[in-house]
Amino acid sequence: PDLARAVGQNNNHSVTIAPEAGSERMRRVINKNLTEPEILRAADLLVGGGVHALKLYFMIGLPTETYEDVEAIASLTQKIHARFSGKQAKVGGITLSVNAFVPKPWTPLQWEPMEGIASLRQKMTLLRKQLARLPRVKVDTESPREAYYQTLLSRGDRRVGQLLQDVQQHDGDWWRVVQRWRREAKRQPERLNPDFFVHRRYDSEERLPWDFIDHGVNKHYLWVEWRKALLERQTPPCDVTSCHSCAAC
Repeated sequence: PDLARAVGQNNNHSVTIAPEAGSERMRRVINKNLTEPEILRAADLLVGGGVHALKLYFMIGLPTETYEDVEAIASLTQKIHARFSGKQAKVGGITLSVNAFVPKPWTPLQWEPMEGIASLRQKMTLLRKQLARLPRVKVDTESPREAYYQTLLSRGDRRVGQLLQDVQQHDGDWWRVVQRWRREAKRQPERLNPDFFVHRRYDSEERLPWDFIDHGVNKHYLWVEWRKALLERQTPPCDVTSCHSCAAC
């Protein structure tokens, strides 16, 4: 409560909360360690502290996600909106920042693929429709194409350098280059298809392009966390004074 009041009294008109997923199930998958009652309590405290607006950060396309999980984003937003539209709220503005999941190296979900662009667009459309009637709610979504490019750069090997050169030679029109590489890969199987890095689940025994970099976290630890994610089992936050499970400390 003290922190919420301090934020509200120092002209911080907007505060960001990152539930990242709408359902409790999905938050267990990504090991968020944040429950819906805790999120709603944070909203209550911020309204009571005088915060005028709230930004909520979510991801869609997370591993094992269903349309019910996407609908849960809208449901959670509606519950928060009810608090920000009450008598205590001065404005009640809520902005949703919704980005597609991009698997990143050295994380438990590095083996997982990015969801297809068409499917991601359908989920974004569903979310917009479900929130369209809520006043003072804005939904900002990142282009799934941009997420594709991020995933390609995150999970690709040295051959992506050839694609980057091609993009530079075509004035930065990377989507045009990606589409051409896809077409050529269908005609010539020996050519690289960028989807190989973006939409493919890496095998657990596979040597990953970034494995040669020592980043301090044990790969087996990440693999265990990946399996726990798929089983919806959370890992509590580390006690960095005594925990050595990941080998980073």
